[in-house]
Amino acid sequence: MGKLRSLTRRVRDLATGPAKPLDVLAREFPPLVRKLPKDLDGSVEAQLRERLPDWLREVDRAALVRRIPSWAKVALHHLENDDPDALHAALDHGLLDVRQFAAGLHEGEPVVHLPGWDDPSIPRETFVLATSETRFAGEVVRARVVEDRFEAVIRAGFAHIDADGAVPELIVITPGVRAEWIGETSGHRGGAAMWRETYDRSTWAIELPISRLGPEQALDLEIEVRLAGRTAGGRLDLLVPADPIGPAIDGIDLERDTIVVRGRGLTTAPTLESASVTVKAIEFSRLGSSFRAVFPATADRWGRGPLPLPVGDYAVTADGQSVPLAAELVDWPTDLADGPLVGHTTHDGLRLIKPRLPDENTMYGQRYLREAYEAYEAPVDPRAAMFQCYWAEVATDSQAAIHRELRRRDPRLRLYWGAVDHSVALPEGAKRVIAGTREWYSALATAKYIVKNTEVGAYTRLRPGQVYLQTFHGQPFKRMGRPDFVRRMAPWRAEYEATTRRSAYWDVICLPYPEAAEFYREAYDWDGPAFDHGLPRTDSLLADDAAEVRRRTRRLLGIRDDQTAVLHATTWREDLSRGDNTSADPGLLDVKALAEQLGDDVVVLQRSHHSVARSDQRHGSGGGVVDVTDHPEINDLVLAADLAILDYTSLRFDFAITGKPMIFFVPDLEKYENELRGFLFPFEESAPGPVVRDSGELAALVRDTSWAVEHADAYAAFNERFNRFHDGHAAERVVDGLLGWDT
Repeated sequence: MGKLRSLTRRVRDLATGPAKPLDVLAREFPPLVRKLPKDLDGSVEAQLRERLPDWLREVDRAALVRRIPSWAKVALHHLENDDPDALHAALDHGLLDVRQFAAGLHEGEPVVHLPGWDDPSIPRETFVLATSETRFAGEVVRARVVEDRFEAVIRAGFAHIDADGAVPELIVITPGVRAEWIGETSGHRGGAAMWRETYDRSTWAIELPISRLGPEQALDLEIEVRLAGRTAGGRLDLLVPADPIGPAIDGIDLERDTIVVRGRGLTTAPTLESASVTVKAIEFSRLGSSFRAVFPATADRWGRGPLPLPVGDYAVTADGQSVPLAAELVDWPTDLADGPLVGHTTHDGLRLIKPRLPDENTMYGQRYLREAYEAYEAPVDPRAAMFQCYWAEVATDSQAAIHRELRRRDPRLRLYWGAVDHSVALPEGAKRVIAGTREWYSALATAKYIVKNTEVGAYTRLRPGQVYLQTFHGQPFKRMGRPDFVRRMAPWRAEYEATTRRSAYWDVICLPYPEAAEFYREAYDWDGPAFDHGLPRTDSLLADDAAEVRRRTRRLLGIRDDQTAVLHATTWREDLSRGDNTSADPGLLDVKALAEQLGDDVVVLQRSHHSVARSDQRHGSGGGVVDVTDHPEINDLVLAADLAILDYTSLRFDFAITGKPMIFFVPDLEKYENELRGFLFPFEESAPGPVVRDSGELAALVRDTSWAVEHADAYAAFNERFNRFHDGHAAERVVDGLLGWDT
């Protein structure tokens, strides 16, 4: 491939002459800069240093400003000044992702406030957006036909320029089309504004006679935008939306705690379905070919009482098929809000989004809120704690146990919980704050105790007097921190991720046993204090009401007393992840086929990893399988089960507390250990049960568990090593430490 590129370059040079120095720099320098965070052996950075003098020789510095991307100019500045630490710091703080930084106008030029903007020694022209970064960005927000007129709202502007007042001048080149600026915001519905391709208020209303679209009912709209000496042009397709043939949805509304769907062509009541919940209509009426269906805006999914529906995409279905939306609903999306529900219509139905204000649901809105949070100064509230699990989808883990113990000791404490929406069941006495809202940032800034099981955001600024307790979300077993990061990151980036982004924030951590501290020293350079006598997440497995929770959960899931409940739970696989906290299901076990083999005496509880749940993948219930991926409390499932089929998930450490048998189905053991995550100690040391590679062996092992006797000694040794401090009182010890903390 390299020889082919060289030959192509020589042929081009014969035709046009040698490439100009700036052309070479623009072509070759930025791609190498992008590789730096994954420069495992330093060879990319060495290449940059070696080639930089040749690249810069005879380069027109004035022309460079608009030709080289802003982020690449910042890297160039640090390389020229032989300052690798500053270069690495800029990359660590997001240099390559221009979208996350404020962008506006400075001395008549569009600039972006990348890392280093506050350093006066870096020339301001370094931060000027290149022409390629301010390309035209536009979209048709919505369109419809009203009598003999075609109406549309369009967004048009420059990528990355999104400061207040940065509305460009719009020139409509296509004749006969009138545009009027309206400044409407719609970034909360997604599209270009949400992802910061244009300023959200760069919106115009378009109106023209329907006859102007011609027989094709379409028009290629050519437009141009101008701002700060920049000009960019583009085209948008204006189309008359086609109405579906057959049944269709004509309207969706949120009304007084219900979702009302109006349409035509259905003779039976539809359902409302998302990946995690199915809602049946509570009313259905017809008048001629028209119908009206009313759905509750709440659901009692897991015996926690009726709660508002969770965020997600909902389709109206009938007879197993999605009912399409009428053209006007699809191409003229409607914003909806009623109490705890916020959403809008989409191509496929109803999308419920995070119940936040419109600006709180956009990328640039979040950036402004984070800047305000960092600058916010207020006294730390000594009687307040803030809890959050994972990405705010559940209220469980050690956080829930610590919450209950704090409240038991002092019911007057203010116990805030970050939640993604109002569907999250919170423990008694919790004060819900929707993650990413102004109230959430305020609680994060003022609560004395911050208790999480994942890392905090990079924007977090802990105030004097705040105590951050990192509980993690299970026992340490998989490779983590620096030893994990260095397999796919430059050494300096791995160091940053392990320390600056993680352990530098911690005040104290939770450990299952004292010896586990060594894992965190090696992985995160952590040598600070630890509450090291058990994880509070295990307390409910040994609580006085554990037997009642088991009975109640089995009853809720439809498990008969004479049936064996098998919990199948798996972890995620790094090679199936897109890097956005989602992952495809490994698909290594056909749980429905296993349930069919086992027959009516057995129920398989399928628990996919929460990363898989975020990708909207579910196995579904039926045929001896109950999909419990969305169940809010894993400990209830552990208690309800009689046996577990597990892989490398840390759930096995908790499950072992119950003494019930475990089977380890690990068909990809070598790949997981050598190519994916890897382990802190040999897998077999933490697998006190049959280790199985062939799924065909599982049914027999489930039917006859006499093998458990063979593993009894290993099981006892396992619990002595890993669970000796799990006695049902770990939360009490942790709260003793928290309340006695002297900051």
